[in-house]
Amino acid sequence: MPGTNVYFDPFRAWNRLEPVSRKAEFDKVLECGVHDALWMLTRQWQFGEFKGEDAGSAILAKVLMQTSTITRTKLGGGTAQKWSDGQPLEKTVEGLAWKPDLTVQLEAAFAFLQYLQTAAKGAGLADFNRKAHKEKLRELFPLAPVPPIDPADPARAIVQKAAQLSREKAVEMEQVSAARYFDGYLLYQSAAANVRDTAAKVAAVNPAHSAVIGTALRQLTAWFQQTYGDQLATANKAWNPARMEYQFACAVPQTGANNTVLSASEYYTGELDWYAFDVNKREAAEGLSGEATGEEGAAMGSRLMTVIPTQASFPGAPSARWWQFENGRVDLGNINAGKTDIAKMIFTEYAMLYNTDWFMVPYPVPAGSLCEVKGIVVTDTFGEQSFVEAAVQGETDDWSGWGMFNLSTQHADGVRNLPADTRLFIPPATVKTIESEPVEEVHFVRDELSNHVWAIETRLADGLGGSMDGYEAARAVTGKLEEWADRPDKPVEQETKLTYSLANTVPENWIPFLPVHVKDSNRAIQLQRAAMPRLFRNSYTHVRPRTDLLRTDINEANEQTHPFYIHEEEVPRAGIRVKSTHQRTRWYNGAVINWYGYRKTAGKGEGSSGLEFDCLNLDSQD
Repeated sequence: MPGTNVYFDPFRAWNRLEPVSRKAEFDKVLECGVHDALWMLTRQWQFGEFKGEDAGSAILAKVLMQTSTITRTKLGGGTAQKWSDGQPLEKTVEGLAWKPDLTVQLEAAFAFLQYLQTAAKGAGLADFNRKAHKEKLRELFPLAPVPPIDPADPARAIVQKAAQLSREKAVEMEQVSAARYFDGYLLYQSAAANVRDTAAKVAAVNPAHSAVIGTALRQLTAWFQQTYGDQLATANKAWNPARMEYQFACAVPQTGANNTVLSASEYYTGELDWYAFDVNKREAAEGLSGEATGEEGAAMGSRLMTVIPTQASFPGAPSARWWQFENGRVDLGNINAGKTDIAKMIFTEYAMLYNTDWFMVPYPVPAGSLCEVKGIVVTDTFGEQSFVEAAVQGETDDWSGWGMFNLSTQHADGVRNLPADTRLFIPPATVKTIESEPVEEVHFVRDELSNHVWAIETRLADGLGGSMDGYEAARAVTGKLEEWADRPDKPVEQETKLTYSLANTVPENWIPFLPVHVKDSNRAIQLQRAAMPRLFRNSYTHVRPRTDLLRTDINEANEQTHPFYIHEEEVPRAGIRVKSTHQRTRWYNGAVINWYGYRKTAGKGEGSSGLEFDCLNLDSQD
């Protein structure tokens, strides 16, 4: 039509090209023929393939491996314990005693009431009254609310209550829950100690329900142990507060000799692998370095396995055959390496020249094994057999003697250049864990102006299973103390131009560490935790830390029992961060494992507290 634009879809056509065989036999069609064999030979000669370096390819390998698994463990200065592979080694080493909070108490209480109601329904109890049983449980296992601040209390008691009330959300939840629910954790503890007596106490409402209550209590105990395990009761002995690291050791039996002791004295990353261990030959470890018992002898064994080697490959590796197409996604020829890029040049040389010389032999071993390859016999395509030994025998005085997966050996002090241990250790560690947000976190920073270290509590436990900001908690405590402080208002003279203060203050979540001399030494320095003064009601009290990391020597009365030191070299110029988190993983037997532990990472540099003494301030009105 005139004045109308009409769009017509253009005509499209596709052609497909494919080979079509016109003969009945497919011999010539499927073969990969070489039409210029002379060219192939000359290219092989040009690349030096006729020199006999790569004359035969490995087609068969026999490997003799001797293995031995962990039989004992020792945490820090504790006693040696029998090792069980029912849980990963991280759980044994990192697991800290975790205090139950309000969420655990309420969750256990709700779980018991659900178990009790289900059991009563299954037993056909028509007179079951859930409310009556809950009131009886409130009487037996009450939730203790945080008492409010009383102006008549002593100054020390008011300071402690102010710290408790700074967790506002937890306090509100405790006030509400105390009037309606009971402490499920206390009920679990009572049931774990004696189910029959606990059931009799709860069944005072109706003695006929004693059997049903006993069934519900056993279900509560099983649920609690499966959900939280022993992390509420286990006291960790591997954590060294002075080093802020885990220290432990393992014993591995050996044939005709004493146990091999593998010690880890500087583990803090949360990723437990072979490089965290050293072979301890420096001193005899009590309970570990003796001979293996008859039962532990079953942990040792050897096995001969015959396999077909597989060539090691990686993306971009040159193909081993001329007629194979290489992976074009990685272009090794396009690497720009300068004269000082040693790492790039070494990697390129390995990838282009020696990549076809490496083979993989899969050899499954159980977790927690210390493996030693006794020998490898390789058979090539010409039927020749070669005995392969370890490329590096542990010599540490040779610059070219570096080897992968070698274990460092701890010898007596002053001994150097001694062979390393070439055995391979596969610790019984997890592959992947789920980590929670930090419950507590402390930043250690150096303050060069005041010449000491500050431990800044940036995250605190909020009492509800989570965390709260350390600065907000410090301001809340200061605000509550100012509300109850007895400070008479003194009129300031109008002619005053200058004001003098002895010293300013820092937030209460800044804990100082002062350098002091190590005992019987004039040069060595260590860091001792100090305390900032707090003026309240014309008396001074100490500002104590609130995280468990810094309260290792502070009792429930908020009093220091003995000095707390940290080694000076543990806090570098960049500082460190220490946090506590919940960990969750699934072990090889399908069990779900939970634990609560510490992690240490690098900081972000120095800091300044702004602490000053003898301050003279000019009146801001002039």
